[in-house]
Amino acid sequence: VGQSVMAAERSTSKSTVSREFVGRTSEHLSALMSRSLADVRLAALMLDGIELKGRCCVVALGVSTDGVKIPLGLWDGSTENKTVTVHLLSDLVERGLDIEQGVLVVLDGSKALRSAVDEVFGAVPVQRCVRHKERNVLEHLPERDRPAVKARLRKAWASDNHALALDGLTLLASE
Repeated sequence: VGQSVMAAERSTSKSTVSREFVGRTSEHLSALMSRSLADVRLAALMLDGIELKGRCCVVALGVSTDGVKIPLGLWDGSTENKTVTVHLLSDLVERGLDIEQGVLVVLDGSKALRSAVDEVFGAVPVQRCVRHKERNVLEHLPERDRPAVKARLRKAWASDNHALALDGLTLLASE
């Protein structure tokens, strides 16, 4: 490859690469999670807990009025609990998130998340995440019945006709 390349080459250990990656990731995450949210206009705010290496992180993901997903916040805790979620939501408000504009909050059905939303945001519209609801319903069924029930749930939820969708879900529940 030539003497000049060989003279300039060097070896980098795995540990050095790892430290550099962790350092840069930490910087970028810190910048992302401390930026102002004053100019963000949301149609929806989704909250959920995710498990990462035995830790539970409560994540706030916004959907802008233009339909763009925006990571808003991430708060580390041992479980998906009210205290952690109150800290996360309070941080969003302190960073300028305006919920007075009319934001739909989407949750997985967790009472802790709902309680935190009520405490920090007050009376805002809250919707149960249909994917979480679907998962909860399907877990109670035998494997053989899951594909058909899943298809019927999704068909009803996708319907533009409320009465027809409600009839389909009522019939499904009665079966």
